[in-house]
Amino acid sequence: MNAHPAAAARIQARVRCITFDLDDTLWPVMPAIHRAEARFYEWLQGHAPQVCECYTPQALIDARSRFMQAAPASERHDLTRLRKRWLRALALETGSSPARLESEGFEVFWEARNEVDPDPEAASVLETLSRHFRIGAVSNGNADVFRTSLGPYFDFALPAAEAGTAKPDPAIFRAAARRAGVRPESMLHIGDDAVCDVLGARNAGLHAGWFNPGTEPWAHREARPDITFGRLGQIPVRLGLIRPAPLRP
Repeated sequence: MNAHPAAAARIQARVRCITFDLDDTLWPVMPAIHRAEARFYEWLQGHAPQVCECYTPQALIDARSRFMQAAPASERHDLTRLRKRWLRALALETGSSPARLESEGFEVFWEARNEVDPDPEAASVLETLSRHFRIGAVSNGNADVFRTSLGPYFDFALPAAEAGTAKPDPAIFRAAARRAGVRPESMLHIGDDAVCDVLGARNAGLHAGWFNPGTEPWAHREARPDITFGRLGQIPVRLGLIRPAPLRP
């Protein structure tokens, strides 16, 4: 369900900052993750072959998943710290160098993790929005938007690791508002996750936009998103910043 034009106009008039989720909103996350895991395993073959003697690529991914899922809830917001802790444990288990896996090995993974393929509409949308609003990123992942091609459009980024908590905790959204120098009610957060992005933002007093390309039904009793988008290109149109393209006869 999309916002009524009048409601969208009210949002546009009140909002001074727009924040975005990153993974699966501005780019698909799994291609980058698969590429990063493959490149990391290739690095292991040349620099820590003991690991490859113990684990196939899939077995290594499974071991990492189990390690992170077993971590205390209080640590799960910091994926970089968790991965480095896993790398140290992996090195000790296989007789590899903990320092090398934690530093060089992590950098190999993280560099590939940031080689994302943005949505074809993302750059033009962000360029338009950046002429009217401060633009920020609020993400539970450990991608660095400033290492991507979309970085020039952003004024700030607040990952969960830096905030000390993850979405949907309202605290991360309120921290983003402080970073932007605006009140929460002057912010619009856009993301694909109904709970983490929409309900989290609404509970923090922000406006919330739901990026819903699959046209999934709203399955929550709590308040609906202020505005819903099926494509990124609809965002500046729905906010009244540009006119929609005329229909072809």
